[in-house]
Amino acid sequence: MSFTSYEFIAFLIAIFLLYYLIPKKFQWILLLLGSCLFYAYAGISFLAYILITAISTWGAGVLIGRIKDKRAAEYQVKKDSLDREAKKAFKEQTKKKTRWIFLACLLLNLGILAVIKYTDFVIENINSIFGSSNAFMHFAVPLGISYYTFKSMGYLIDVNRGKYEPQKDPAKFLLFVSFFPQVIQGPISRYDYLSKSLFSEHAFDAVEVKKGFVRVLWGFAKKLIIADRLVPIVKTLSSGYADYRGAFVLLLILLYAIQLYADFTGGIDIAIGIGEMLGIKSEENFITPYFSKNINEYWTRWHITMGSWFKDYIFYPLSLNKGIIKLGKKCREVGSSLAGKKNPLAGPMTGLGKRIPIYIPMFMVWFTTGMWHGSQNRYVVWGLFNCFFIILGTELEPVSLRIIEKLKLNEAGFMMRAYRVIKTFWLMSFLRIFDISKDVPSAFNAFKLIFSDWSTFRLAVVYENLSLEKEDFIVAVIAILVMFIFDLIQRKGSVRERIFKLPVPVQWVILSLLIVTVSVFGYYGPGYDAGSFIYGAF
Repeated sequence: MSFTSYEFIAFLIAIFLLYYLIPKKFQWILLLLGSCLFYAYAGISFLAYILITAISTWGAGVLIGRIKDKRAAEYQVKKDSLDREAKKAFKEQTKKKTRWIFLACLLLNLGILAVIKYTDFVIENINSIFGSSNAFMHFAVPLGISYYTFKSMGYLIDVNRGKYEPQKDPAKFLLFVSFFPQVIQGPISRYDYLSKSLFSEHAFDAVEVKKGFVRVLWGFAKKLIIADRLVPIVKTLSSGYADYRGAFVLLLILLYAIQLYADFTGGIDIAIGIGEMLGIKSEENFITPYFSKNINEYWTRWHITMGSWFKDYIFYPLSLNKGIIKLGKKCREVGSSLAGKKNPLAGPMTGLGKRIPIYIPMFMVWFTTGMWHGSQNRYVVWGLFNCFFIILGTELEPVSLRIIEKLKLNEAGFMMRAYRVIKTFWLMSFLRIFDISKDVPSAFNAFKLIFSDWSTFRLAVVYENLSLEKEDFIVAVIAILVMFIFDLIQRKGSVRERIFKLPVPVQWVILSLLIVTVSVFGYYGPGYDAGSFIYGAF
């Protein structure tokens, strides 16, 4: 049930009306039933997967909580009679008692995700390496499995770390895992944030409902007016490298970057807006990423909840891993020894020792990020290229600053900021060619084709031969400009907050204009697929 389908609109209206008509104490139950119905619509059999994840994670959390509470009570009784070493041993025993439960649940759920999403990926690579012909399994991938698995495992890790108490009610935990606006493409909410409003009672608040509705409409506008309108031209260009080269490939890269942004942020706007209409707050997932001045900044603004998940649950634990710390220390010791012998390798070895605790975890994060996006080699390569350019940018930053200083450029000036934004945008857009190429060689071939046959490019060809009418192309261009103008304004404060400070009649005019714009200019018609969202496939 896509957000842009008529079925979903009817479903949402029904949920919304019932939500504010029934007694408030039953609101979370309605959301649970609605979420299960929404999920079952994608396939009844898929319910088994999400139920296994929810029940196993809830059960593991409760068991870990009970063991910790019991051990904490024992500790209070014994602590006065224990010396420092005994206290340390007591705490280590507590960790051991919970560790097997934690690892069993982690392995079960990540194992399900790995088997379903990556079995064919492993088979493909085995066949390629050994020249074998093992049959593919072709598992059906449950709706949003990456999202609800990451939400659940984040909760489990936090409970095991003692960040908060486990949820005692299995039904409430199932609602957290399956909450329907988030299950398709996020945000990947943390339990301690989402639960504050998810299980609360909410009275009808016209202002908050109106704010949420405006955000939903804005999401529909980005998805239906821009993203879905660009689908035909992106498909034609990405499947026609034999006919469209040079500037056409650059156009493809540009249009796909815009399509992806409008599609993903549009879906997130709809998800967050629906929550706001119901009084439920979700984390922000995008903060104008295409205005970032470097890749590091970009990844703190794009798919923020995914990035923070990898940072908190993979990067930090690995950077504090004793083995990695020891390896870095050993390299620094070797560097120090070489320095005494005036060996030219002393500096690089010492530098390597300092970087190992950062770059090894970073490599693992980006390898995993690539795998998360898709079970194909091209996504792994995409992830590792991101890692490479982040490391390269970090290493070259001192050189860059020296050049700026030598040329007496104003680093904080408009021209330098614009240069950095444009450079980052195009670099990230170039890397996205791996998204729309069928494999790694095709992606590299697309890069090569950029430098050939520029003389064949004509704007008339764009809207005459590329599955996009001239009128549609004009609508798309205007809508894209409007979207980025709003993003620019948004950098200086919420546009919605400004709108709702205007007189009420003006607010209703803007709301009406949004509804009319989406209805008139949304991309519909014969053969139109109310497109599943791009990141829904990840």
